[in-house]
Amino acid sequence: MQTLIAALKAKRRNVRVLVAAGLTAGAVGGWAMSTVPATSAASIDTAPRFDRNLSLEDSKPALIGSYTVTGTDPDGKPYAGTGIVDIALAPSGALELEWDNGKQVGVGQVIGNVLAVACLTKGRTSILIMNINPDGSLSGRWSRRTDRGYKGTETWKRT
Repeated sequence: MQTLIAALKAKRRNVRVLVAAGLTAGAVGGWAMSTVPATSAASIDTAPRFDRNLSLEDSKPALIGSYTVTGTDPDGKPYAGTGIVDIALAPSGALELEWDNGKQVGVGQVIGNVLAVACLTKGRTSILIMNINPDGSLSGRWSRRTDRGYKGTETWKRT
């Protein structure tokens, strides 16, 4: 009987972890959707379209490539110029990201039509929540640990 009780307690802990992970993923996905502004029809170009009906594994290769990056810093000032982010598929199945020839690196995961990215910038961790737009571009917000002000923004357009 003691063994059965111990097994049930262990399963309860696993359920708590799964519920916490599910709630966190839902909150991050919902936040990303609510913070990304809608694009107007005039801003849509003829770039390859991202198919929202693709499975998770099929959607990753659709993101592989190089993108020009524009955006704003957390203080609201626009970037001085454009940068480049390269997205590649790692042997592990994760998406690897490199900004400006490896000066900044990150790892990403697709959740629905959102790309969640964690990266390291000048010794500080950053999180990007990027909406995958129908035209193949990505746009969203990012925040870096210890920065003050509102979150920065970025837009990535395929080169």
